[in-house]
Amino acid sequence: MMSAKLFDAARQRGLVMIKERMSRTFKTKKGVTVRIRPLLPSDTPHLVDIFEHMSADSRYSRFYQPLDHVAPERVWREAEAIAHTPQQVGFIAFADLPGQPDAPVGAARYVCTGDDVAEAAVSVRDDMQGQGVGTQLLALLAEEARARDVHKLTALVQNSNKAIVRVLNRMPYQYERTAVGADIELALDLTALKQRQG
Repeated sequence: MMSAKLFDAARQRGLVMIKERMSRTFKTKKGVTVRIRPLLPSDTPHLVDIFEHMSADSRYSRFYQPLDHVAPERVWREAEAIAHTPQQVGFIAFADLPGQPDAPVGAARYVCTGDDVAEAAVSVRDDMQGQGVGTQLLALLAEEARARDVHKLTALVQNSNKAIVRVLNRMPYQYERTAVGADIELALDLTALKQRQG
């Protein structure tokens, strides 16, 4: 039988491994260093900051409603609800930007909707879009989902949302698109790796 001291040491090693697996640092296409870590309940102000740096079009693409004139209290309540959602896994990305050190630049999360299915969402502030932030967030989200036996990540997006399709094309997993009225339901199959070309 393992002693309490050995058990505690093994537990600490396991926690460090989980933290390392759930964290990432990378450089964007423009050479900006981005740090990603797990989303915490205390990240409400960071989620508000990301929202405030998104255009009306970006907000509509992400939240499916016009959100260009929203009361600050409502934005805070929604961000707080996201940060405190049970049964979710989330990540948040930070970068040192001109005049804003350690700025929150993007966030991603999934919420389980079935035994092995989860709904995913990714938000990136406008001035950091197209630099790989969304791709890195989704890749880390998918890795963590697989580690937790989630087999499929889904999302309902606008038919005109080409950015998410570009992100999905960079993932190593196959995905399906299903028309739902004027929208598309995307399903990333974490059990099916893409076939390598050549």
